[in-house]
Amino acid sequence: LWLAPVQLRLLPVTDQAQEWCRDLAKRARKMGLRVEVDRGSERLAKQIRNAEQARIPIMAVVGEAEMGSDTLAVRSRKAGDLGSLPVDNVLTLLQAASEQAIEMQEVDGFEMPPPKVVEAAVEQEE
Repeated sequence: LWLAPVQLRLLPVTDQAQEWCRDLAKRARKMGLRVEVDRGSERLAKQIRNAEQARIPIMAVVGEAEMGSDTLAVRSRKAGDLGSLPVDNVLTLLQAASEQAIEMQEVDGFEMPPPKVVEAAVEQEE
């Protein structure tokens, strides 16, 4: 994470999310983080794939739900989906990870959100 030229890529889902992402990127840069905002002209799956191929350590999907609740749907290149986390927590964790030269999920105080239970899988087992 600390060596990556871009530590966080924001993936806006809508045009309204573009502006919100640009404001968030400014905040993150003031904290010393290296952030870029995807231009959002492609499908979300392709944006995620492009970020993974570019070896971006942390990606955050931003849609209307995330803007309304001031959260980010965070995905790590190494650990996969980390769930929905408050923006301030994500930025603080990234800053701490960068300063300590570790991955975001290794920072003291980081808690994985509870896993989502797939009801269909439970029903099939019965």
